[in-house]
Amino acid sequence: MKNFGIKFLIYLFIAIIMFVYLFPLFYAFNTSLKTKLEYMSDTTSIAKSLHFENYVQAFKKANLSAYVWNSIFYMVVCTTLSMLMAVFLAFPVSRGYLKYGKYIFGLFVIGMFLPDGTIPQFQLILKLGLYNTRLGYMLGMIGGGGIPLFVYLVFIKGIPKEFDEAASIDGCGYFRFMFKILIPLMKPAIASMSIITAIGVWNDIIRAIIYLSSKELYPITRGLYVFQGQYQVDMPQQMAALIMVAAPLIIAYAFLQRYIVEGIVAGAVKS
Repeated sequence: MKNFGIKFLIYLFIAIIMFVYLFPLFYAFNTSLKTKLEYMSDTTSIAKSLHFENYVQAFKKANLSAYVWNSIFYMVVCTTLSMLMAVFLAFPVSRGYLKYGKYIFGLFVIGMFLPDGTIPQFQLILKLGLYNTRLGYMLGMIGGGGIPLFVYLVFIKGIPKEFDEAASIDGCGYFRFMFKILIPLMKPAIASMSIITAIGVWNDIIRAIIYLSSKELYPITRGLYVFQGQYQVDMPQQMAALIMVAAPLIIAYAFLQRYIVEGIVAGAVKS
């Protein structure tokens, strides 16, 4: 009976957490199916009829077909370079090969507690003449620190150092060792951190507003601002666009969540 009570409390807690996380998604989907008049009359009521035409109108109005390719390009490039930078920094620091590596790592840790560096980055991009360019925007999004660096440090410490010595004896070069031996061994950690980083790039809106002014360079999230009027917001269409923007991430996360768990658990076990 005692075990039943504990299980009941655990499942109740899980149900509450699920409700807290899923209710905003349900609210957005429910709102996207209403007419503008229906939403203004009662914002919290269940949609009386299904107006899927909101999705068609929102897709055209926000020009998502053009912006989605920009977001895919930014996401692939920024995620790939961020993961490579984190791996190439984590390896020598975790092995102790880099002089003053611990101090460099300490600077990254301190940086995580400092205010966001978007404004200083913006000033630097202006001086480099990279404002309103794909390169300038991506430079602001690429980073080799943060959570990926911590996870990789822990993961690499669990990989036997004999691999390094054996590769060196066999004449294996540094970059060949990284791409042929180390990175394949780090697949679980890299997969999990890549997914998390890709989600951050896809969802970015702050840097897109600051760094970009040309419509042809906008990511998909920037298209949501077309629904902001001077005096009112077309909420049903905006929610429809929001659902379409979030849908790829929701679907990807549903299928790839096991890689996130495997990568984090593997790093924890190795530590």
